[in-house]
Amino acid sequence: MTAAGRRAELIRILRIRRRDKIQNLANELGVSERTIRRDLLTLTVDEGYMIDTKQGNGGGVVYNGRLKPHKGIFSQEQIKVLRELRGKANRRQAGIIDEMLDNFS
Repeated sequence: MTAAGRRAELIRILRIRRRDKIQNLANELGVSERTIRRDLLTLTVDEGYMIDTKQGNGGGVVYNGRLKPHKGIFSQEQIKVLRELRGKANRRQAGIIDEMLDNFS
């Protein structure tokens, strides 16, 4: 299995279970716990998945289901201004504004 395939499988597992132990995930995917930790880092930092790890009793890997961690940071006033600007923008600019609204509002 490729690293990308393993990460996709890891997300699939976490979407279903919502929580699991790193040791269980490593055993299930046939890799080391260190590999799982690196995969989790890649998934959170590079791909934007909201995955938490907690140490100790009751700890493990927790997936909260959100893919866009910055969703909801624009105020209603900011959204209003962006929509007004979109009406005056060219096609390229409108696409960028749409992407901003999708990612951050």
